[in-house]
Amino acid sequence: MMAVAQGDKGAFTEIVTRHLTPLVHFALRYVGRRPDAEDVAQEAFIRLWNHASSWQDQGFSLRSWIYRIAYNLCIDELRKRKPVTPVEDEVSLTSGEQPDAELYRSQQQTRVSAALGELPERQRTALMLCVYQGLSNQDAAAVMEINVEALESLLARARRTLRNKMVETDNE
Repeated sequence: MMAVAQGDKGAFTEIVTRHLTPLVHFALRYVGRRPDAEDVAQEAFIRLWNHASSWQDQGFSLRSWIYRIAYNLCIDELRKRKPVTPVEDEVSLTSGEQPDAELYRSQQQTRVSAALGELPERQRTALMLCVYQGLSNQDAAAVMEINVEALESLLARARRTLRNKMVETDNE
């Protein structure tokens, strides 16, 4: 990051190369539309470049800082519009047919995406940062600007709510 702060384009390119795809996936899960997710990621990297000189190592990773920027941009995007949860087309089966593994997986992903979209924003964010993006609890807490205990509480509530929603849809 110090090299980026000094205008090193090669160091910046390395950061973008390393973090672009995961950041787009994070934003996509959050805002629901690929073009918006790509815009969020692009703006996050522009802000990283423009504010590189203000970055200080405060015990959190550069990755956490990038996700914090993207998280704020996602919140801004969602404030502009209603959240959109990507939902794949349902496939109807006639009675007696058994879904193959791919179809079952697709249906499960659709159900999980829909359930994630119904979670409160902070629970969804905590889950996405830790489970989908692989951030540590400490880094995810830094992104959300909360303490680790609060993050763990959000994760527990999110998992419980998801589990309940999945059971509800199984019973329908």
